[in-house]
This record gives sequence, C-alpha cells and structure tokens, in this order.
Amino acid sequence: MRRTCGFIVALAVLLWASPVIGAGAISFKWVTSIYADAKGVGLKQPEGVACSEKIVVVADTGNQRLVRYGYEGAVVTAEADFPLGKAAPIILQSNSKGELYFLDGRERRIVVLSATGERVGYLNPKSTPSAKEIVLKSFRIDRSDNIYILDIFSQSVIVLDPDWQFAKKIRLPKTDGFFSDIAVDRQGKIYVLDSVKAVLHSAAVGAETFTPLTGSLKEFMNFPVRLSIDAQGILYLVDQNGSGLGLVAPDGTFLGRRLGLGWNKSGLFYPSQICISAAGDVFIADRNNNRVQMFTVVGD
Repeated sequence: MRRTCGFIVALAVLLWASPVIGAGAISFKWVTSIYADAKGVGLKQPEGVACSEKIVVVADTGNQRLVRYGYEGAVVTAEADFPLGKAAPIILQSNSKGELYFLDGRERRIVVLSATGERVGYLNPKSTPSAKEIVLKSFRIDRSDNIYILDIFSQSVIVLDPDWQFAKKIRLPKTDGFFSDIAVDRQGKIYVLDSVKAVLHSAAVGAETFTPLTGSLKEFMNFPVRLSIDAQGILYLVDQNGSGLGLVAPDGTFLGRRLGLGWNKSGLFYPSQICISAAGDVFIADRNNNRVQMFTVVGD
C-alpha cells in the first residue's frame, strides 16, 4: 500500500512539474547503481548514504545494517556489512577518522561505530542544556568533525565540538512548517530545510539566528526532505514525493529540477539521503527502488 501511494503521489508531481534534466550550468551523468552486498543480498529500502574519497557506506534500513563499498570510477566493490540488530538506520554520516554515525529511526538516537564497524555506543552530548530532552530529527558532521544536531524539541540547532562538548545553540525560525534536515558548508554556514513550506533558512558563522535564504519553493517542489551541499556551495534538495532533486544557488536562486520518477537507470522513486564527495561524486539513496545510485556532476 505504501509503495502504491508513493507512486501515485510521485506520478502526480511528475505530471505537475516535469523535471529539467541537464538544464542550466549543472547536469548529472549516471555512473552506476548499487543493489546488493558481496554475497548478493539485495538492499532493502535504503534511506541513508555517506561518502568519502573512494568509500561509500549505505544505511540498508530494511535489512537493519550498514554496507560499505569501495569505488574507483564506475566500479563499485562491496567490502563489508555491519549488522545493527534491531536498529533502523535512516541518516548516516562519517567523520575524518572514518567513524560512522547513524540516526536510529526507532530510538531517535545517534549510534556510533568505529571505521571497522565495531559499535562504540551512543552519542551523548556533554554539558548540553537539557540534553535528555533532545528529540533528534537530523544531524550533520562537518570537515572538522563538529556535530550539528537538528533538535525539534527545543526548536534549535545544537552544535557540538569533536569531543561532543556543547559549543552553542541556534534557535530555529518560528514557522507553522516543519524542519526536517540540515547542512553545513565548508565555511561553517548552516542551512536548515522546512519541508512543509519548502523554504531554506541559513545562519552565517557567528550568527545567533537563522534568516530565510529562499522564498517558498512549492512551485517547483512537492516535499523536499533531505539536503546536501557541494564544494561550490550549491544546495541539493531531495524532493521525496516528487522523486527528483531541486538545486539552489548560494544566494537562494532556484536553479531548476534534476532527475525524475523512474525505475530504469537515473530514475528515482521516493529517494532519501544524498551524499556529495569532494570530487563531485553524487550518491542518492533511491529507497523504493531498493538501490543507491551514483552520478557525477558536470557543467555545460
């Protein structure tokens, strides 16, 4: 039933706002799709993906595990899988040490694994005001291993240093929408995504508040739920119900839609997390197609 409903919604959005593929200054070149581990066990509704140079890790949500792959060009090789018991990984990040952090969708807590897959424990913020009342929606780890937590209970972004010590808190804007994801650029500017309103807000380094970066993008997107940013500061919004991507420039200009609903290569069906490597490789958790797709970004 869930798959059928998702198809109907995605099809409606496809008819309502056909995606632009390859328009403007950025286009996507499909590289490959990842379907299974080294033993041939297929991915099942993967929701999370984290990538670094030559390594991509998939949160294989339906199979309650993480799967690590190495990649070189278009060749992706399954290396290891890490069973997680009853945990349901939905958002995945890695730090500079290769350690893996994932948000468990059942307990709403961040679980930490070593680079080789051993469980370290839960992320427990230190010296954080009302730490026990944090309700996690999403999180990000920046290049310096600082951790940014989107806390929907306090309606704030909580920033931790690499030792998990509390650094600061920034209140989210007041809205009747709902904040679902967060991203941080290379300079430390923070972005948050209001999925209901389809609006991006940003907070510059040192800022104590967020300000709107865009107006409502509902004209172009149905329900954007995940957010990432590339080395040039282009923001990538995953339109879950619209089965596509929306691109936004650093100044808030909407650059158009990319990709769209489909089951063949480059098609998306109820996508989730997106990861962009420093080299410009793009990995998308294509949830209802039970795969992760890899693209490269090219300019006109």
